[in-house]
Amino acid sequence: MEEIIPQINSWVLIALGVFLMAMEIMTMIFILVFFGFAFVLVGMVSFFMGLSGEVQVLTAIILGGLLTLFLRKPILKLMKTEDLPLETLNTGEVGVLEGHDGQLRVNYKGTTWAVSTGLDDTFSAGEKVVVESLENNLAMITKL
Repeated sequence: MEEIIPQINSWVLIALGVFLMAMEIMTMIFILVFFGFAFVLVGMVSFFMGLSGEVQVLTAIILGGLLTLFLRKPILKLMKTEDLPLETLNTGEVGVLEGHDGQLRVNYKGTTWAVSTGLDDTFSAGEKVVVESLENNLAMITKL
């Protein structure tokens, strides 16, 4: 049988595999890493066995596909992280008014928020208030 693709140098297969694994850093879809690993493995086997180019490429593609099929989901499950709760959006707790450039702002959960317009002049800096809601970067406050 005639070879369509001559035998590919082992170092070329290994370099291609390492390149695919490095490209995985850019994509983060966990597919290229398995195909890269398959090409490295086929390249290392090619050091000891004389395989034709078609067999090398076909073996690497099939092995990469099988590795992706069986290992991608378990690895993604291991790497899954839970989303952090958005505590800054919870309201109904106490904040402290501060003066900033002649305007009142409320210090609430580590962030200063602009106070909504239309406030009575009875609020003053240093006063504790209850933050009722946070809308459009404004804090709606009431007296404690």
